[in-house]
Amino acid sequence: MKFGRISKNLIFRFFTSVIAALVTVTVLSYSFFSYANDNRIAYDYSDDGSEVDIADTPLLKATNAGVVAGGIITNNIHGNEYTSTRKVADSAIVNNNNGTFGRVENMGDIVLVESYSADFKLIGQMFINMELPIYGGCFSGAAYNYVLFGQTNYEQNSAKEVVRVVKYTKDWIRVGAVSICGCNTAEPFFGSNSDLSEWGNKVFVRMGHKTYSGCQACMTFSFDSSTMTFKDVSCNDKVTETSCYANSAAVFIDASDGRITVADHSMTDPYAAVVSRYSNVASQDKFNSYTYKAMALEPGKGTVSLGGLESSSQYYLLVGAASPQDGSSPNKNVFISAVPKGTIVSGTDTAYLTGYAYGDGYTVTTPYIVKVTDDSFVVIWEARKGYSDTQEVNYAYVDGAGNLRGEVKKISGCLSDCQPMNIAGNICWYTTDGATMKIYSIPAYSDGARTADVAAAQVFNGVDYSMVYDYSFYIATYPDMRVLYQHDPEGAIRHFVTVGMYEGRQGCDNFNINVYRSNYKELNSMYGNNLPMYYYHFMTCGYAEGRNARRYF
Repeated sequence: MKFGRISKNLIFRFFTSVIAALVTVTVLSYSFFSYANDNRIAYDYSDDGSEVDIADTPLLKATNAGVVAGGIITNNIHGNEYTSTRKVADSAIVNNNNGTFGRVENMGDIVLVESYSADFKLIGQMFINMELPIYGGCFSGAAYNYVLFGQTNYEQNSAKEVVRVVKYTKDWIRVGAVSICGCNTAEPFFGSNSDLSEWGNKVFVRMGHKTYSGCQACMTFSFDSSTMTFKDVSCNDKVTETSCYANSAAVFIDASDGRITVADHSMTDPYAAVVSRYSNVASQDKFNSYTYKAMALEPGKGTVSLGGLESSSQYYLLVGAASPQDGSSPNKNVFISAVPKGTIVSGTDTAYLTGYAYGDGYTVTTPYIVKVTDDSFVVIWEARKGYSDTQEVNYAYVDGAGNLRGEVKKISGCLSDCQPMNIAGNICWYTTDGATMKIYSIPAYSDGARTADVAAAQVFNGVDYSMVYDYSFYIATYPDMRVLYQHDPEGAIRHFVTVGMYEGRQGCDNFNINVYRSNYKELNSMYGNNLPMYYYHFMTCGYAEGRNARRYF
């Protein structure tokens, strides 16, 4: 039985009240499956926590999680698919930055937060109050989590708070909020999804809303996350010098490269899947005009849905699903559009990752795109036979130009409205179907992609650390690094530079800081306990001078 929002809350409150009255620890009745890295061996965690080898599958799933978590009944299965307009996602996975991850789900009048260990065991549960009546989504930032709330403003009061962004630590301590008032908004989060992107302390949000005139449109606003102060908003009914598209069925935003780029499924002029870029850079407080526009796909008689926007080193990558625009077939295929950053106005190169033709009987759902590194991405979608639920998830590895790396792979399962996320080298998402919750995971790297990305990941913020760092050595030497970054070379080099060097960790066989300090004692008088300086000295001087950092004199 599928439950609506009202029934779901009644059932949720009934079971949570029962659970609160019980003393027994029900988490032991979880049934989990996982696999051991590349060999994909599945394990069943029984009541006593022991592991039993049961299958060879890349599927990670937790069954009956809803029952154990207090009778929580939800249904997010297939929630990524849309035929007219995309909706705000009620489900999210957040990265806790320590190898664990969190599940966040809107329950209607309260927000559920659960924490899971690296081996997919439930380790904590809590609830967050709805600070305003409308839920606007949850987003996992680099250092904090953000939850959006809103309320209607049909009285068109320019001083009324219509959106509130609440900032939480990674262990869900509320640390601040910023309010967005008026902003030509009668109803926030209307007729589209919401999306968030960070650049340093600047945070940018793009979302759908109903304007004072009754039109559906998208709006963009920004705030400073260090002070939680509002900066600017773009919120008119139609495309103007500083505004957004009217009737935008799906919206996405990316500011990770310091430029503010957006994607829209525009349902009016321009009737297209369109990528635009503001003329101002992310460090500026005010939105300027759209000076760059690229029509990624101009629908004709066919159907289009958009699934995500990401930024590579040279391109903006937009993914979606579309049927032939001449109306010749109802079959949808997954497309990826690579928009050149330097010449975004000149157009885009669109390629298809699937090739279902009329009569094949197969179609696809709206895909997701997940960024692994600047030039490595994973695109994920469902393949369906006719209108049936075939329980087949397809995924493909693509490079920074949108080119396919290897063959399309598949597993049994489905997607939901939960945006998949890279958690310590695994792409994870979850689904709920009544009281049954499943957590899925696929490797973030294909074999060929991982080899290329490991080589690239010796560079951090433009500095080549290859003289003092090797990815394979680093994760082999330190078990905690192996747990956190076994499939995440980019995360490993980030840890080495921002943490490991300060702790004196050895990044490769060629450089041991203790040996270097012992062999060249004059450096101690220069640098003392400023440990990173010994690494930089070897990189800039010591290696060229033939200094020995491997063996004691």
